[in-house]
Amino acid sequence: MTRRTEGGFTLPELLVAIIILGIIMIAIGAMITTSFQTSRTVSDQLQGSRAPKMVSRYWVPDVEQAKTVTERGGNCGGSGSSIVAFESAVVASAFTPHAPTPRTANRTITWCEVSGSRHQLVRRADDGSGGQSIVIVSDLESSPTVETGAAPRYTIHVSVPDNNRSDNSYSFDVTGLSQVITTASTP
Repeated sequence: MTRRTEGGFTLPELLVAIIILGIIMIAIGAMITTSFQTSRTVSDQLQGSRAPKMVSRYWVPDVEQAKTVTERGGNCGGSGSSIVAFESAVVASAFTPHAPTPRTANRTITWCEVSGSRHQLVRRADDGSGGQSIVIVSDLESSPTVETGAAPRYTIHVSVPDNNRSDNSYSFDVTGLSQVITTASTP
């Protein structure tokens, strides 16, 4: 005589398996939620730390090479408002994408505040062969200001959004020293 056995799970075994699976899924869900929150925080901090680096990368050389500094002067290419303009001789640099024009040519570098879908800080360089614009800070918290009264020292004050701070912004200053002390101001 052969005995038939029925394979499968009993009801208590099945209930225990479902409970354990539920506990595991809750733990995995909590880890994924924490991961997304951490990723967002790190992204905000990275964007906030990128802004001072980009501003100092361009601001300091622009101020150092300036023959004249004009507050609220310069051309923003039809968009935005000028914060400050620097006029200097055209000098080849690591950031020049084409062959430099003769050293006797002048270049105007205008730092502009551009408002659109985002509030941005833009650097526009014009050496007479057309302007080249670079977005320096892609998201501003408030309008940048320039302190030009203490020539040859020029400081730009910038604020960027930072949700990790109590006031939701991170502010920083970048100072450059000009080789020539000539300041002009336009209304």
